[in-house]
Amino acid sequence: MDMKKKSWFCAGLLTAIILSIIACGGSIRYAERDPDIKDFHPRTIGLLYVDVGTYGEARGVIDEIIITDLIDRRWFATVLTSDALKNQLKNDQELQKAVADYLLKLNTVNYSDPALSRQIGDSLKIETFLIVTVDSWNYATEQKDKVSQDVAKAGLSMKLVEAATGRIAWKAGHNIVKEYTFLKPDLKDVGKSVVNAMIGAMPH
Repeated sequence: MDMKKKSWFCAGLLTAIILSIIACGGSIRYAERDPDIKDFHPRTIGLLYVDVGTYGEARGVIDEIIITDLIDRRWFATVLTSDALKNQLKNDQELQKAVADYLLKLNTVNYSDPALSRQIGDSLKIETFLIVTVDSWNYATEQKDKVSQDVAKAGLSMKLVEAATGRIAWKAGHNIVKEYTFLKPDLKDVGKSVVNAMIGAMPH
């Protein structure tokens, strides 16, 4: 290979590497898809539950962010809103019990009960539902290279459940830590970035 061709080859290779790095930069921290669930293209979805844990400021806020993102993408014929879910739960004691029992089994023994998930899906008329945990939603001061740095942190874990089978089609985790000096970022905006990245990587 002469020097001119070699230079073009190196430049092309470098460009490909840079583009690859840029593409990877948009990926989320962790994601796992069930390889046995083929052709997973649900048309209806709902946000079943959000566990905010100790991050009470995220209550209701993260629900709205997720629902809005799902609706705006227009991937689904129906997105069950949080208000619609609350109304159905309030008027259906059997559904209340099914959701409570399902979440108890999922959280205590990591078992996604297919009979309960099917009952939930049939009652709510959704093919799949999301379960979300807020892992971080706070401001903090961290040490970086022996220097204190103020940060805004938002992190989530998600499980996407196929209602008819109870199988967890996809699970993922992602977090964003935004450094700041004077202007304090709104946690809602940081949360939107986390949700946008995660929903964007979700199978549909």
